[in-house]
Amino acid sequence: MRIRQRLTIWYGAVLALVLVVALWLAYDLHALAHDSEVDASLSEMASRAQSEIETQTHSGVPFGAIDLSAVHRAIDEPHAVWFLSDGRVVAWGGMVDDRAIVLAAVTGLSDGWHTQDTASGRVRSRVVPIGIGTIVVAADLARIDAANGELRVAYVLLGIAAVAVGMAVTSAIAGLALRPIATLNDTARGIAASRDFERRVHMTGDPKDELVTLARTFDEMLTSLDDAYRQQQRFVGDVSHELRTPLTTIRGHAELLATGELPPAAERDAVVRIARESTRVSRLVDELLVLARAEAAETLVPRPVHLDEVVMEVFDEMRIVAGERLRVRWIEAAVVQGERDRLKQLLLALVDNANRYTPAPGHIELSLSRDGADAVLRVDDEGIGIDDADMPRVFERFYRGAAAKRANGSGSGLGLAIVRWIVDRHRGSVRIERRETGGTSVLVRLPLAAPAPVTSA
Repeated sequence: MRIRQRLTIWYGAVLALVLVVALWLAYDLHALAHDSEVDASLSEMASRAQSEIETQTHSGVPFGAIDLSAVHRAIDEPHAVWFLSDGRVVAWGGMVDDRAIVLAAVTGLSDGWHTQDTASGRVRSRVVPIGIGTIVVAADLARIDAANGELRVAYVLLGIAAVAVGMAVTSAIAGLALRPIATLNDTARGIAASRDFERRVHMTGDPKDELVTLARTFDEMLTSLDDAYRQQQRFVGDVSHELRTPLTTIRGHAELLATGELPPAAERDAVVRIARESTRVSRLVDELLVLARAEAAETLVPRPVHLDEVVMEVFDEMRIVAGERLRVRWIEAAVVQGERDRLKQLLLALVDNANRYTPAPGHIELSLSRDGADAVLRVDDEGIGIDDADMPRVFERFYRGAAAKRANGSGSGLGLAIVRWIVDRHRGSVRIERRETGGTSVLVRLPLAAPAPVTSA
């Protein structure tokens, strides 16, 4: 069921409930008002009858000659009045032959107020004892009940009409209010069919309007999806490009080896090239798996990591590759919360990157210090440096500046992207600067682990 229909039905149900309660209260108050007027008239008629009887008896009129004909004019409804003495009717007035009043047999009732339902309608009566007898007054409420019945029908018809009109107006208003949602739906359907993430809703209006806010959020989501889609396309293209060259090399040399016609020296060269390109492909696949985990947003399970120990491990491992050019300038004990393997991978990527683009006899220096609440890891090299034009894009996947491509053609352009992901994962920051003396400085700041609370014995 559509939202517009649900809103209309819910509004109709609420309106119907409100009208039922309101109209029922109005009808009940109206009926009570009529009944109160009848009761007041009957009480007045009983008082007049008592006054008339007392006046006539004081004047010497015998019981059998008492006249109550002037009393019944106190009420507009069919009515009657009786004066009883010792259980028998002495005098009467009004419409004592009214069918409903006759059926009610009011002259045989006890003292007080009475309401009786007869075949001809309701009868309201009152029995009032006086010193010399009893006065009985009664009224036929058939006309009042009929008027109340017509009022009930009118209220029912009015309620039905009001609910119908209210639901129609609600449906129209809901249609206008929900039109932006229809626009959003059409836009989403069009994007799903065409994969055109450049489409936008471009809804204008009151910024406090929830639907306008929803449309703007939808546009922001489309912008994000468009960026992600373009990055994915560029990522796939870059991966294809990076894999094509080594795979082509491997395939070509493998086909040459399959001919069996190469001299021993050429065979050894072909095997060396295949091994080198296979290593390159393996490294590229490993880096892509790391980035795939980054996209999967794996949950970080932090543990205390002695970053100074990690630095020394990386120093020992990379010293085999870089030789005496790799040095430790300064190191302080520093404990951070994070994943040890990822932090080691971060440092290995930085040192490997520095080693690739620092020709001999340039040096690479590592340092670790504490600065306030942060551990500061620094890697300085005397390499080729980074051009100012390339600096804003060095953390992009597969991006390699022209100088980097000239210096080393085997890079993948993923190392610094992995570094950025690991640093972000540990809620730190990374910055690359050009050194005035040449080369590059990479500064990584990671929050230090909070010291364990001291407990007293």
